[in-house]
Amino acid sequence: MIVGFNIDGIDASKKENAGGDLQVNYRPEITEIEEAQVNAFEEPVAKINFEFTVSYVAGDDEAARIQMDGNVLWKGNIDLVTEAWEEDNKLPEEIEAPLMNELYRKLLSEAVGIANTLNLLPPIPTPQVDQ
Repeated sequence: MIVGFNIDGIDASKKENAGGDLQVNYRPEITEIEEAQVNAFEEPVAKINFEFTVSYVAGDDEAARIQMDGNVLWKGNIDLVTEAWEEDNKLPEEIEAPLMNELYRKLLSEAVGIANTLNLLPPIPTPQVDQ
């Protein structure tokens, strides 16, 4: 289970006058997993480092980019998590799905605010009210 979520860095930029149809892509990536000790728990946790990138692409050019990096603290069966990572740089399936869902939920929400600051379209569709 996730017991901590930290964003350590945000980098966002856009190019002026990018033309063409805009396509928004986003991608989470796990970059490293290590055992960590935190004050809140007696037993160690898995520290799962991530990068999350939102790319705004117009034609062949990247018109804007939002990149966030940080980590998630995972408690429970950390041997399974760290061993799977050491073997093939992957998470066990039963951990990957809930972790990725949480990354999408939290980081896309954060990216919406950053996109608004840069006057970009939000990276997720917003509801529209018909008249």
